[in-house]
Amino acid sequence: MITVRHSRDRGHADHGWLRSQHSFSFADYYDQAQMGYSSLRVINEDRVAAGAGFPTHGHSNMEIITYVLAGALEHKDSLGNSSVILPGEVQRMSAGTGVRHSEYNHSKTEPVHFLQIWIEPDVHGIAPVMNRRHSLRTSAIIA
Repeated sequence: MITVRHSRDRGHADHGWLRSQHSFSFADYYDQAQMGYSSLRVINEDRVAAGAGFPTHGHSNMEIITYVLAGALEHKDSLGNSSVILPGEVQRMSAGTGVRHSEYNHSKTEPVHFLQIWIEPDVHGIAPVMNRRHSLRTSAIIA
């Protein structure tokens, strides 16, 4: 059964440089009834202020999908990848045995708005992989 969960019912965080809405329990937001759905663990809607972002941090054994809605998100990682993800582009990071990465708003004047989705993989311990592709137009997804 599908249950509609309104934006006002999601977890919220406002760190000044980061405004985030969490569909499932994440960081300081905890709701025992909202721990994920099957292997889907995180759906966060993030808005990062100009020039701000997430310093280098690690992930392992997680599939992380980033979809930029507006602005530009700069990604750098321990695999040697460096890219700027633009609206309509999707990045998939299979963290596998471990990846360290940073994500920053590429703009010094405009915010970046993106979705980040984490999926727990069926198989752990694989080699880390990074992919980026142009996806559907934003207007076709967000109505």
